[in-house]
Amino acid sequence: MSEVMKKILIINPYGGPVIKNDYELGFTEGSLVHALFSLANLASDYDIRILCPNLPGSRQRYSINHKGIEIVCLGSSRWISEARVGTPSFIRNAFRYTRLEKPDIVMGNSVLGTFLVNLFPRVPVKMGIIHSLYYASYLNGQSKNSIRIIGALEKASLRLTNLDKVVVVNPVIQRILVKEGFSQDKIAFVGNGVDVEDYFFCHNKAPCSLIYIGRLTELKMVSSLIEVVSMVKKRIPEVILHIVGDGPKHRELSQKIQALDLSQNVFMHGYLSEREKIQLLSSSALYISNSVFEGFGIPVVEAMATGTVPVVSDIESHRFIFQGADVGYLVRNEEEMAARIIDLLTNETERLRLARNGRRLAEEKWTWARVSEKYRELIEE
Repeated sequence: MSEVMKKILIINPYGGPVIKNDYELGFTEGSLVHALFSLANLASDYDIRILCPNLPGSRQRYSINHKGIEIVCLGSSRWISEARVGTPSFIRNAFRYTRLEKPDIVMGNSVLGTFLVNLFPRVPVKMGIIHSLYYASYLNGQSKNSIRIIGALEKASLRLTNLDKVVVVNPVIQRILVKEGFSQDKIAFVGNGVDVEDYFFCHNKAPCSLIYIGRLTELKMVSSLIEVVSMVKKRIPEVILHIVGDGPKHRELSQKIQALDLSQNVFMHGYLSEREKIQLLSSSALYISNSVFEGFGIPVVEAMATGTVPVVSDIESHRFIFQGADVGYLVRNEEEMAARIIDLLTNETERLRLARNGRRLAEEKWTWARVSEKYRELIEE
């Protein structure tokens, strides 16, 4: 008789998938991307399922298999400040599902997921995956009351956390958790990655093309990217910015595009399937982001893999991704970003040099295969 596979259940309270074009998947949150792609290489050895909320307004329960992992959407969600969070119906359904399935390992994805896993009774192994911490970040005045409240809740929930292991994607978070009293032995750094085979290197880019991928929220500062395009347009009239993603700032951004007469320069695509996203990213010359808060920044790594050079805000997570390598530019303000964009769009030799360096760094440092092996070690130790 063959041995029964151990069950791994991941509670992912943020951002379920988008299903498009006859079951092509798109992803709305980096935490889900991490859970799915970092564990995909283990799917032949473990029964892995991820519990997610649906898109806002949808309560239909459904599941879809992707890369050998079952993604189960259990309830609706709503935008709460910077993220799309599962409603109480999702949390109730996640508890019921767990009781019925009796998993061997339960992982909570995000601080909220980590806190929820604490409450699950009679689970042999409990783990948390923490991507970012609002309360420990310096947001230079951008933080409003809602962000401060989230930070306070994060800190309170961490004090109640008692798991077998906590996984982090950035060593900065690891140091913060140790200061909070977590045992160093219980914390493991795994990082993030990209599938370098799916995200192929592309030499030929659409002329003067820029791309941003992510949520349309205050901390992502997407509005400032539109201002940057307005500056660049004065020197390069044909500049194009593709914005991939959605969020509470969508309407405001649309109005700004119209107000600055950029309707022929800035295109908002909403959520795209993974295939569509890769195609658009691969054809874009530069990846831009002026975010003031990131736990990591997976799209930056995806951009480097495709030869799309990043010009991004000089924040700790972006510096960590660059690893001190000459792969793009870290900028401090909109004027500097616009100047770097103009330099690269008018110097293809330099852009290609940085693109090749970025691809090399992605292959050497940021792959899902590397992350998967770290998870395997944690699960099997």
